[in-house]
Amino acid sequence: MASKKDLITTILKELRKAQIEKWTPPKPGPVKKLRFPPTLALGNGEYLKATEALRNAVYDYARLCWNNDPAIKPRFKIDELAKLAEYAIANVLAKTDSDRPDEDLVDEVEEEVRERLNEDLLRHRQTIELTVGCHLFEGDNAYPLRVGPVVFETREQWRKRLVARNKLSRTSARRLEAIWSGKPRRARKASADSQTEYAILQAIGECPAACTIETDGLSSKNIEEKGLLAARLAMSAISLMWERPSQGVQWMKLLYDRKLPNRHTVSFGEGKYPGSSSAKSEMPVGRWTDSELVSNLTENQWLLDQIGEALLNYVQPGRPVDRPKVMNAIFMSLLWFHEATREPLDQIATTKFAASMDALVGGKGERAIVKLLGAQLDYKPDGPLFKDGRTTKSVISKIYGKGRSRLIHGSSQDFADDWTHIRSSAEVTARLCLTTSCDWLYRNRNSDDLEGLQASIYQ
Repeated sequence: MASKKDLITTILKELRKAQIEKWTPPKPGPVKKLRFPPTLALGNGEYLKATEALRNAVYDYARLCWNNDPAIKPRFKIDELAKLAEYAIANVLAKTDSDRPDEDLVDEVEEEVRERLNEDLLRHRQTIELTVGCHLFEGDNAYPLRVGPVVFETREQWRKRLVARNKLSRTSARRLEAIWSGKPRRARKASADSQTEYAILQAIGECPAACTIETDGLSSKNIEEKGLLAARLAMSAISLMWERPSQGVQWMKLLYDRKLPNRHTVSFGEGKYPGSSSAKSEMPVGRWTDSELVSNLTENQWLLDQIGEALLNYVQPGRPVDRPKVMNAIFMSLLWFHEATREPLDQIATTKFAASMDALVGGKGERAIVKLLGAQLDYKPDGPLFKDGRTTKSVISKIYGKGRSRLIHGSSQDFADDWTHIRSSAEVTARLCLTTSCDWLYRNRNSDDLEGLQASIYQ
């Protein structure tokens, strides 16, 4: 790939060409559409004439910056970085005398672009709290609940906290309290504050709880994408309190993700009248909390803290990471576990549970997962894993070999069979792997070696 200096040289050459050559639109294809001359945006509503080659060079410059700086990758999407690079280059070019020879200009322009782009990147290093309504638990007993950068609160706790931090005006706070108490929403004169109130009502709605994700140093698109994923994964972490997490997570949903409450089908057979069925696509409320659940959440806060550390690294990539390998493994394991519990198809869910276990052993497959279970739970390879007598080795072979590998490679012969039972076994086993691994890593906080999880007397 060309160097930055080469790209700046191309940019200057194409800038001169754009000023003197008349733009000719490309020949229209089968679908007619409006075509405009290429330009570079300065970011203030003004533009510079450009060529397609110039625009391509700008994108290549951004791609080079993205590839050469590992600190940028987790913070910016490449298209967002390309737009910042476009603004930086366009503003430098706008005040550059392009009639000067390249040997005098290239180094000067490159330095100015670098300085301008670094200033723009620095402005994106700020803490942003993303908030959305959710259903998690009904009642107030379990709140507030924290999983790393993700905090679940009642609407009232959230409202009071923002007032105390001067993030919410007294007027909006008073009106929100009234609306959430069931009083009719009164008309309000349009203003910036009224727009804030409207945005809050749209984001939290009638949900009894607010979910806040604390991000830092992320681009605008990544704040939403990574923040929402962190919130979903935090819910999956909480669902580990159940032996079958899918039974817990079915009650948990962000307002952002909600679907139609009911789904219907109609079927026609040989009879005169059709049959019909309906099912809830999701629970309309959160799970009701009792003293046992609150106690369970309190006792297992260590687990939520451990997973929360991995989520923190995801949404706050600028902070130092003490155990990058371990945190990456926990995050990837939880990501696949989350996908599996929400997956409607049993064999694909089994594949995702297998991927969740595989992440904890560094992608080393069946034998490593069997070793992990032996090390953490004292399950012998040829000993029973479940009460029905199925051995550890046979269960993992079914989940990982037939359930995952053959499906992924397209060689599955039993994809049309009922995989409900295997899915259930995979869910229970994956949960055991994730929770016990977090327990070991919590007790061995100085370790960043996944091999320690498999240190077992069983070979």
